[in-house]
Amino acid sequence: MNSEPRRRQRVEWPILGIAAVFFVVPQPVAAQRFATGGPYNTPAGKSPTAELLRDVGIEQHLDARLPLDAAFQDESGREVRLGDYFGDKPVVLALVQYRCPMLCTQVLNGFLKASQAIPLEIGRDYQFVAISFDTREGTELAAEKKKHYARAYRRAGGAKGMHFLTGDQRAIDRVAQAVGFQYRYVERSDQFAHASGVMIATPDGRLARYFYGIEYSPHGLRLGLVESADGRIGSRVDQILLLCYHYDPLTGKYGLVISGLLRWAGIVTVLVLGGFLVAMYRRERTRPKLFRVVETVPSPTPDLQFKISEQR
Repeated sequence: MNSEPRRRQRVEWPILGIAAVFFVVPQPVAAQRFATGGPYNTPAGKSPTAELLRDVGIEQHLDARLPLDAAFQDESGREVRLGDYFGDKPVVLALVQYRCPMLCTQVLNGFLKASQAIPLEIGRDYQFVAISFDTREGTELAAEKKKHYARAYRRAGGAKGMHFLTGDQRAIDRVAQAVGFQYRYVERSDQFAHASGVMIATPDGRLARYFYGIEYSPHGLRLGLVESADGRIGSRVDQILLLCYHYDPLTGKYGLVISGLLRWAGIVTVLVLGGFLVAMYRRERTRPKLFRVVETVPSPTPDLQFKISEQR
């Protein structure tokens, strides 16, 4: 009767022993590379990418002027200057790498999605300019990108208002430094480390708004364009919304200004109450006064009588 439990014990103990050896015996050196340095020669406790990303980001240079004389080539290979796209409309600017398989594509897709959700149209109300920061990319790749996004935009002005530029390192660096776009080339992976975002510039070439990330609020994009255009585009509703919403440079977003909203609500309340009191006062003054006889009181003296009247 006891033979069966003993057999089970003999089977279970070897399995437990193997498991104990697996967890107790030190793992191969390859599994400890990030803890001891390994191929990245990085001290324990530090990220191998910390040094790489230290100088990567977007620093806001609000109200700074763009180098409008910087020379580029457009998607057709024509020599252009950045200032050719400024003059009477605000400009949305994006620094990207056209052959980037991940982040840059998400930046362009995010802007496309936001631009499709607002009534303002590319070409009619504002311009969109993308600049490649990879000098190895040429007009053929730029033309392919423009064809794809102009078709995906699905509005008539897409092909007219979208511009995909390429240029030499000097022109790229001038624009990148002006907008505060910091990036680094990683030779080991043949890729660029960079941040993501788009900028809005005024018609005369001054940086007005920054939007970070890869997804952009249509509401924020709309207000940013209207504000950057100094009220020359958009509706009256947009102008009223700008009284209630404020751009926060730290977050790159528009937020509701509670103090301003309460102030306007208080003013409206006082005006409504004042109008009500004035209307009631005028109504009371124009209301006719009526008199009626209540009763006749006999006088103690037989020959005198007087009437008591009540005014209403």
